[in-house]
Amino acid sequence: MSYIYRAMGWILNALYQLLGYIGLGNYAYAILLFTILVNVVFLPLTIRQQKATAKQTALRPKLEALKAKCGDDQRRYQTEMQALYQKEKVSMMGGCWTLLIRLPFLWGVWQAIRSPLSYIWNISAEAIKSASDALQGLKGFEGKAITELDVLHNAAKLGDAAGEIGKIDTSPFRFLGMDLTQTPKFDLNFAKAELIWIIPLLAFATAMLSSVISMRMQKKTNPQAGQMGMMLLFMPLISLWIAFTVPGAVGFYWACSNLVNMVIQIFVNHFYGPYVTIARDEAKTVARRKAKENELRASESA
Repeated sequence: MSYIYRAMGWILNALYQLLGYIGLGNYAYAILLFTILVNVVFLPLTIRQQKATAKQTALRPKLEALKAKCGDDQRRYQTEMQALYQKEKVSMMGGCWTLLIRLPFLWGVWQAIRSPLSYIWNISAEAIKSASDALQGLKGFEGKAITELDVLHNAAKLGDAAGEIGKIDTSPFRFLGMDLTQTPKFDLNFAKAELIWIIPLLAFATAMLSSVISMRMQKKTNPQAGQMGMMLLFMPLISLWIAFTVPGAVGFYWACSNLVNMVIQIFVNHFYGPYVTIARDEAKTVARRKAKENELRASESA
């Protein structure tokens, strides 16, 4: 998997360098731009998922009739439902692919930020190991599993042992006074709250907002979606918990992804919503039928 992490690191660094030409040389902006590009690349897949949802909505009357026909025989209902989906060429897993395909990007960004010496600044493995060994010999680090971020944050304590790592400028990872390479540490004593807590809270807020908007859009086509209240809160809470266990840059990516994906979902739902798509498909069917009727009349009159 290291090639994926290295690719993510290379892309983030390339975007950072590109934005530097217009005076926005900060990894926060690079992460935001990266998020937008990922969502734009997968826009056709998102539209395809929306069309699959439209097909499922169009099949709902047939599914209800099928449920009435099968009664309490769930096995028969499941079998006939799968046959109906195959006949109509509707994928029951269509909505899962857009979620699953994004996970490698989240994982790749996390690993690239977690090990920036290897994947962003391309420091050799030998130099990283040498600095890690030197850090482990300092008081307070004995027997501790040393990460690349530990080395980066304590390079000044290592002196010459840090080598080229000591020359790295981490200021491009500072955003609005927060060091995005730091991991937020939650404490029930809120007097110890740090500025970087904004990142997990932002991840939670954007996930909640995205869930609310998504639920409202789903309720228009699926009345049962309103019964998924627990899921509405579950995913934002997961976002909050995870954002307190990863570097701030990863939580920032998560928050950006929530916002960008939400905007795209609103756009896609407006132009490719289930009822809009169904009406468009019916209009095309009527147009084709009229065209065939006109051809038939023309051939009969000839």
